[in-house]
Amino acid sequence: MPSQVSDAQLSHALLDTVAYKRPPQDEHVASAVVPSSALPTLLDVVHKAREDSKEQVRTLSREAAPDVDGWIAQARKLQDDIKRSQDAAKEIVQQAEAGAKITARVQDAASKVSLLHSEIAYNESLSQAVEQLRDISTLLDSAQHAAVNGHVMHAIRILEDADGAFKRLGPFTTARVVGVLRSKEERLNTAIVETVTESWNALISVDSTNHNISLHQSVQQQATVDINTTVEALTKLDLLDNYVNRLSRQFDRTIISPRLSMGTDRVVFAFDIQGDDIKRAGSLNQASLKSALEDMHLVAEYLSTRLPPSVAVLLSSKLVPSIASRLISNQLLPAVPLETEGIPQFQESLSYVLGFVEYLDELGWHGQNRLSEWVDKSPEIWLAKQKEAAISRVQTLFPKKVLEKKTVERAETQVISKGDALHAGGDQEDDWGADWNEEDETPKEQKESVEEEDMSAWGEEDDVAVEESNVEEAKEKPVDTEDGDDWGADWDDETDTKATGSSNSPKKSPLPMAANEMSGPKRPSTDKEITLRETYTVTAIPDAIMETILQVVVDVHALNSPNLINSAISPASGGLYAIPNLLLAMYRATAVIHYSKDIASNMLIYNDCQRLSDRLRLFLQEQSDKDKTSTLPQHLQPSKRLKPLLETDIKSIEGFGKRAYGREMESQRQIIRDHLEDAQGFQDCTNAPFATVCDDAIATTIDRIGDVKRQWQKVLSHSALLQSLGSLVSAALMKFINDVEDKSDIAEDESGKLHGYCVSLATLAQHFQTEDGNGEIKDMAGVYMPNWFKFQYLSEILDSMSIVGKLSLRSGGQTSLTRHKLSTLVNELLHRGDENRVPFDILINGEFLRTTIDEFLTKNGINAESTLDVEYTRALVPPLNVTSFEHDDWVSAVDVLSSGVQSGQERILSASYDGLVRVWNTSGDVLATSEAPNNGGRITSLKTAKWLSEKKMVAAGLDNIVRVYKYDDDARSITTALELVDHRWGVEDVAVHAPSSRILSASSDTTISLFSSNAKENAVAPANLLPSASAASNKRQKLSKPDRTIPARGALATLGGHNSPVSSVIFKPDDATVAYSASHDHTLKTWDLPTSTCVDTRTTGHSLLSLCAIPSRNLLATGTSARHITLIDPRASATQISVMTLRGHKNGVVSLDTDPTSEYNLASASHDGTVQIWDLRNVSTGSQVGEGMQGESVYTIYRQGRDTAKSHGEGAKVFSVRWDREVGIVSGGEDKRVQINRALGS
Repeated sequence: MPSQVSDAQLSHALLDTVAYKRPPQDEHVASAVVPSSALPTLLDVVHKAREDSKEQVRTLSREAAPDVDGWIAQARKLQDDIKRSQDAAKEIVQQAEAGAKITARVQDAASKVSLLHSEIAYNESLSQAVEQLRDISTLLDSAQHAAVNGHVMHAIRILEDADGAFKRLGPFTTARVVGVLRSKEERLNTAIVETVTESWNALISVDSTNHNISLHQSVQQQATVDINTTVEALTKLDLLDNYVNRLSRQFDRTIISPRLSMGTDRVVFAFDIQGDDIKRAGSLNQASLKSALEDMHLVAEYLSTRLPPSVAVLLSSKLVPSIASRLISNQLLPAVPLETEGIPQFQESLSYVLGFVEYLDELGWHGQNRLSEWVDKSPEIWLAKQKEAAISRVQTLFPKKVLEKKTVERAETQVISKGDALHAGGDQEDDWGADWNEEDETPKEQKESVEEEDMSAWGEEDDVAVEESNVEEAKEKPVDTEDGDDWGADWDDETDTKATGSSNSPKKSPLPMAANEMSGPKRPSTDKEITLRETYTVTAIPDAIMETILQVVVDVHALNSPNLINSAISPASGGLYAIPNLLLAMYRATAVIHYSKDIASNMLIYNDCQRLSDRLRLFLQEQSDKDKTSTLPQHLQPSKRLKPLLETDIKSIEGFGKRAYGREMESQRQIIRDHLEDAQGFQDCTNAPFATVCDDAIATTIDRIGDVKRQWQKVLSHSALLQSLGSLVSAALMKFINDVEDKSDIAEDESGKLHGYCVSLATLAQHFQTEDGNGEIKDMAGVYMPNWFKFQYLSEILDSMSIVGKLSLRSGGQTSLTRHKLSTLVNELLHRGDENRVPFDILINGEFLRTTIDEFLTKNGINAESTLDVEYTRALVPPLNVTSFEHDDWVSAVDVLSSGVQSGQERILSASYDGLVRVWNTSGDVLATSEAPNNGGRITSLKTAKWLSEKKMVAAGLDNIVRVYKYDDDARSITTALELVDHRWGVEDVAVHAPSSRILSASSDTTISLFSSNAKENAVAPANLLPSASAASNKRQKLSKPDRTIPARGALATLGGHNSPVSSVIFKPDDATVAYSASHDHTLKTWDLPTSTCVDTRTTGHSLLSLCAIPSRNLLATGTSARHITLIDPRASATQISVMTLRGHKNGVVSLDTDPTSEYNLASASHDGTVQIWDLRNVSTGSQVGEGMQGESVYTIYRQGRDTAKSHGEGAKVFSVRWDREVGIVSGGEDKRVQINRALGS
């Protein structure tokens, strides 16, 4: 506190703060108040401190006094030195001022001396200049005297000396007297030029009027003038080039051009040489290249013997290029032969040209290189002219040939096989009706009858050879299965133009076999050939093109014959093979114009393209046979050179024809839709005036289809006509059906009116009536129109005053109907006989009917007065076991190759825990087995395998490597073609996209890798991930197998984002740039492959083990470890994660696949030893929040030979399942079997 601080403490604290900047450390002192009583003490302390400071100063001054005295003495000495320096500086300044005056006087004297020297030098140079001017004047006088006396060269030399003297005048060149002398020099020079020009004109006389040129060695003027002197004078005067250029023009205009250039009258003029004169003579009507070259030889000889070499050589550089240009354009180019017969004569002409060039070389002339270069390029020139002539020829032929039409025949032979184990389940399909308590007995005779009807749908599906007669028969040969697709399949028609069922290559009915005989011995297969023929109309254009192509082959052989092999044109023979490609490209570019005048132009284009492609294929086949005995070098054989080009052109031609067909079909469909659009959805079709409009729409549609048939009937083949008309009628029926279905309500009178329209449209079936082999009329409308039966059903419903898909329950008499009775009712409405009946499932308000309607209403609390949405669909037949194949170890994956292969030639791929992949046929025979990978003697299990194409497959497993295998069906071999390395742990799944050759792999290392099956597209393989990365591994590999070169590559991209092993990955079905992956971390991720980024993540409540896409529903099905299947909507607009949950398995769901024939069916494989079939319509409201709708399986497939009561996965786990349209449901698992089950429609 302040009272505790003494005055002395306060005084010292203040002194330290002010004097030494040290604040008090004691808190009491710092916070104390200074009282007035402390001031005396404070003053005493300050005074004492001041005295102490003074004393310190005095002490320091006394101690430093000797040093200060020294400093003072030094300062005084410095002042004295400064003063002396100032005095010296003043003296120096005075001396400098005196020296400057002396220097100025010296400089003035020096300048005067310099001026005197300049004057003396000027006088001397002036004297010299005067003397030089006198000499120049003397020289000019001498030159004038020499020129007057005719001594021109002497005068020119004197003038040159005078000109040199002028240049030596230096600064006096601008003097007036110099200008006068210069003027005199110019006048003399002009006079000399005139004299030399007169001499030149006298020596070289050109008479344009009489077309005569004279070259003299000398002439007599004032003195004798010779040409050498004149040339020398012109050279000195730098005028020779101008005069030679003028002579070149005059000689070309007078002699050369008339001789080599033909006018419109095709006449040239000869010339005559007499002595020193050359004169234009009479005309020549037959001017050959040989005579032209001989005349040019005479011209060269005439000029070289009468002109000095310097003039002749200079003249040649101007004249020879003109001669060469005229020879090439007027003689050589027209002499290029279009036929091989003219090549010997052309070769002789080239020899003449080379002889002429050699003669000019001997003369030392210039400009003839253009002729020798033309001879060197004669093969290219001949080839270009051949191409030009071929194009010109077809340009002329196309407009004429398109008017010539003829009928040609196409024949196709197919081999039909029976006895395959896969197609031997006929009796099993007879059992599907047992569940419906009805028998379905189909006599064999009836089946054969149906097959005969189906064969009448045979059309333009396969490419076969066609000959050239007006109604021609092609040789029978097996059809290439790659060309056996429906000819209308690639045009994206709005209505499918394919015929149903057997519109593909016809098949015989499968042989009946009891279900218990499926695993027994197979019956021997039998083959039967079926040949089908039909005619169609084409123009003469394809044959004209083929004639040109055949001529190309003939020309190539001719050029390589002994007579022409050594000709200059022979090296160009290989280039002729480019002509067919040019012709076909021109055909595609101009066909639309040439065919446009025909009413069925697009169909004619389609037929001609088919005809042309058939003939090209036959040509390649025949040429390949001929080349086996050909003497041509292999690189010139047509089958080797033309095959790759023509195969590409065949595809382009077929695509061009199909596009023309597609344009025509779409145009006609649009016209028909426009006609029906006039009815405005058939609203108020019973009320005027709308009723008349609707009647007219139906009538014009029927008339239009009839008109189109008449247009196409004479052009298309019978089957193509039926299929094309079927597409048009289907479009009309679909438009009508949609309009009727879109009506919110249909009254009784409207129903009758619409039924009348159905009856009218049904008359279109008359266009599809054909005769079978017995002459009976068959109605094939249902074969060529996929919606024909739906249309008939609609007609019957309208006739019964009912609405499609809606059943009114206002009367309770129908509520006792079961699904069996409803199925029978639907069959009756579809007019199906007992032998053709099929079972139907009935859905009411989207839910399957499993009870009577009354029970369904009660269960769902629906009033009997309500209107129900009733849908019928073909029931899924219980999948029956067809066969199974024994394996050596667990089967981890299966896949099926059926697309694009002939029926019965399907291939099944299996991957096993023994590390091998195998290919099976449908009879259970192993066609090929891969070699064990070089893993240092270790067996690494495979986890996944997929077909990439007919020739390639992809497999991967626990050795971290994705392998691309090459499969050869003929050699029955599987070889490793490529190893793809990017993973550190095992690969769980792969996905393939064949069109882009892209491969996705999912790994236990939590990553996904993107590869290409083309090795060059991938990155370099990481060295640390290669099998040979470690020394121990490399040693094991060397001990286990000999070295074998297999390329190894890295990934295009690596996708990271999962936190646990990735179990499955797929490409988005309609967009290969998007992928989906499922993982044990409970997430489903969406990937954008071009950027390698994750664009969406859906988190579920369980580990995801498998994944497949259901594109028609925009859903992804995921199998979980929780024994159920979760259906997820991956779209960003989805409001919930789980759309539907399918429960029924008793263990994890590890594989999924969809039904290729239905958008509702799904197959799942589980470790519980079963494959279960699901129908996505068989659902009910879920009982748990967040799981969406809940569904139950429709059927369960157990492993063959296993006790179903005990099969909960022990020893029978199913690892993989595939559902194929042709083969059925294929599965593999722990029982070492590949098992096949089939259901109706699979």
